[in-house]
Amino acid sequence: MAHRPVPFTGTTRHAVILAAGESKRTRPLTSHRPKPLIPLLGRPLLAHILDELVGMIDHATLVTGYRADDIHNAFGSSYRGIALHYVLQTDVNGTAGALRAVGALDEPFFLLYGDNLIAHDDLVGVCSSLPCLAGLRVEDARSFGVLQIVDGHVRSIWEKPDHPPPDALANPGIYHLDADSFAALEQIQPSPRGEYELTDLIGLLAAQRPVGYHICSGFWVPIGTPWEALSAAQFLLARRAAWRSQIDPQAQLDPGVQISGWVQIGRARVGAGSRIIGPVVIGDDCVIGAGCRVETSCLEPGAHVDDGARVQDSVIGAGAHVGAGSRVESSWLDDLASVAPMAHLPVQHFSELRPTAAMAGLLSRTQLCTRGVILSQGVHVTGAVDAGRVV
Repeated sequence: MAHRPVPFTGTTRHAVILAAGESKRTRPLTSHRPKPLIPLLGRPLLAHILDELVGMIDHATLVTGYRADDIHNAFGSSYRGIALHYVLQTDVNGTAGALRAVGALDEPFFLLYGDNLIAHDDLVGVCSSLPCLAGLRVEDARSFGVLQIVDGHVRSIWEKPDHPPPDALANPGIYHLDADSFAALEQIQPSPRGEYELTDLIGLLAAQRPVGYHICSGFWVPIGTPWEALSAAQFLLARRAAWRSQIDPQAQLDPGVQISGWVQIGRARVGAGSRIIGPVVIGDDCVIGAGCRVETSCLEPGAHVDDGARVQDSVIGAGAHVGAGSRVESSWLDDLASVAPMAHLPVQHFSELRPTAAMAGLLSRTQLCTRGVILSQGVHVTGAVDAGRVV
């Protein structure tokens, strides 16, 4: 059965989501789209974040910057009953600078980043006090801000300590704040890199009153690289494994097609003798040839997989093409990318990687450390490519 979220009985009805950055680290997936619009199972990343807020908030303020019009055009003025308001951050000067761009709010609000998948239960959790933020248990906290806790409250945040304590709680960027935060914002000084940091805000608030914390019990999936985007897609597929399958009445399934596990199939065609092993999403206008095998993957609308090809643990973007007899594993083909017939995108396990995501046990370390190839929009591959490459 699907997880039943913790009921929300709080009074906070507003969320601010920071979504202004250009995100060069996620290129090529963000070379032609803003990060909040990276497609995950046929829907934008930002939609999955907002889904966890449905039923909790009435309105959300989206702080945008890079390709702001694309985000506005994709979401409009509302999403599933949540009214959307847009603020343009013209001076990209840090996370606290992004919150300052909002102006001021006279009500409690959630503050979130637009590039992390977060759990509804942890949003409920940070409502235990005000102000409050989440703390995340991670294997290696050296790449995080770490909560400094004194007498049961957060005193400050250490930024990327060289020697964090063994019980360190990382800062995953889930905040519950109120109007006093805006006065404190004006006291923040630029960091050594010239930016205004939200971590400094917590220290200023803690000097005025107790700041609570909630230890995350759900999931937390950051999307800071193309590989983390692939892991996010794999995670979202795994979450759906126990759901009821959905096959569009207009889908064409030729004789001998075998389907097992959870699937979502739109107005697509699946050729004779192909095997679809869920969890799998196949979007509208996809064409899968005869004798194919598609396993634990997502095919965005208009993707083509030709006869005898195999796709596993991968994302095949809108209009992308996998040639006959090819093998694609643990890879992401961005929109309109293609792989020649009989090609094999190599895959490798990188044991030295230290994933930071909290996957609620749905993905193994092996899955998180296995990488094939990231193909940029429109790239065509005919020959050999090294595993772990972005092309």
